Amino acid sequence: MTDRADSFDWSGGHPALDLVNTLDERPSDSPIEKLVTYRDLVRFARRAGLITTSMSARLLRLDGRSGAGVVVERARELRERFHDVLAAAHSRRPPRRRDLDAISAAVQAAHAARVLVASPARGLARHVWSPASAPDIPLHACSLAIERLVLEAEPGRVRKCGASDCDVYYLDTSKSRLRQWCSMTSCGNREKQRRWRATGSTTRGARRGPGRAGA
Repeated sequence: MTDRADSFDWSGGHPALDLVNTLDERPSDSPIEKLVTYRDLVRFARRAGLITTSMSARLLRLDGRSGAGVVVERARELRERFHDVLAAAHSRRPPRRRDLDAISAAVQAAHAARVLVASPARGLARHVWSPASAPDIPLHACSLAIERLVLEAEPGRVRKCGASDCDVYYLDTSKSRLRQWCSMTSCGNREKQRRWRATGSTTRGARRGPGRAGA
């Protein structure tokens, strides 16, 4: 079976931003939903490095069971809450209190779903999910990724693609902090061509001159 997670946009540079970008073509009238099923959510979490492959295999067996669909709905709601927080930051306005409260509740639930166990490899203990096959684990993992981003990201590093028809957010890790596009091969080239055509049209109009418009 084809892994639908291959269709996800991974230009965000951080799992939390990649989650936001799972609603593709967001500015259009017909955005494309990439988190349609519980299987999609599990595969996203695995590909984003939020859960292990073995955990993913266990969770995929829950697809179709009661409660799994609700988890996907909650993940999409969390995604949109976080998108609105990002959009507010991009517009230089404070985020809505209800969005922050919803994210806080999701983060608290995620922390409550983990327990400490002995760790023979590193440290005295480590976190594990309890129970290890709970269907909301991928949702919790996404919540913790959002928490890490909002607490650790440097101001100005989280950006929105500069293309007028793109609403992809990404983490600018360049030393110059001058990255403008989610992808140079797509939005970057398209915007440059668009500007080149606009500049060329203006130049040609100037060369014709006002007296030759009806020639």
